[in-house]
Amino acid sequence: MTNLETLIQQSGKLPSLPEIYVRVAELLGSDDSTAPQIGEALQTDPMLTAKILTMINSAYYGLPNKVTSISHAVALLGRGLLKHMLLRSVLGDVFSNINIPNFSMQDFWHHSVKTAIIARHLAMQNVNILDHEAFFTAGLLHDIGKLVIAKATPHALAKINEKVENEDMDPLEAETAILGFTHLEVGGALMQKWGMPPLLTQCVISHHDASHEGPLAVETAIVAVANQLSHLALAEDEVQMEKILETIPNWQQIDSPPEQIHIACQLADKQWVEVMGSLGMQGRDKRSIA
Repeated sequence: MTNLETLIQQSGKLPSLPEIYVRVAELLGSDDSTAPQIGEALQTDPMLTAKILTMINSAYYGLPNKVTSISHAVALLGRGLLKHMLLRSVLGDVFSNINIPNFSMQDFWHHSVKTAIIARHLAMQNVNILDHEAFFTAGLLHDIGKLVIAKATPHALAKINEKVENEDMDPLEAETAILGFTHLEVGGALMQKWGMPPLLTQCVISHHDASHEGPLAVETAIVAVANQLSHLALAEDEVQMEKILETIPNWQQIDSPPEQIHIACQLADKQWVEVMGSLGMQGRDKRSIA
């Protein structure tokens, strides 16, 4: 059994964000920096710049005119959105060296991206939520602890899968039995190491909770419901969606009607391939999660 503190302390077990992300994120958060300065910093990594511009110009965002530079993106989209895009762009590279039997990066990102699209749309339906892009990022990151476990303790991953399949054990219970902690705790530790905002951190920690309390109750509930919906087959209509929602505890907490939830799932089903492509997450492997 691996102690969570040991996992955190061991060099390389919890990945660090690239230096380029840290540098540009600081510029994006500074009132003294200019759009050209931000663009100049990002251009030191042409591949990252290209990924961000590809994402911005994808049909997912539906911008009327093509964005050709990072300075233009800052002026058009704002620093907050660009910071979210920057984080998404580096995620795949941070975990690109994972090569674990019976663990598919493609399937992992497929689920994460669908969760992100659903969460963003549900957040847009709530008049009290202004930062919709944070929910896409939260959805993309919600299972990040699973990647750390796969990378740091690959031998434990097989044992966890075996308990889930052969003993019909709940995945969180299986993780606790084998590791002594869950991917929720690992993901939360990673979010703290990366200095992520409370919303992102709490969504990572709470996305398996049946009910949500506290100042971020609605926000974390949105990602939790999106996570469950992304695992399920697409409902044929709103009537079937209502039946599906009956199986999800406290779905009413997100304050979104079934018709909008159905639309969110339809969007995810239509857009996930393009979004994964814009994030550079397509074609990484063809294995399936056991």
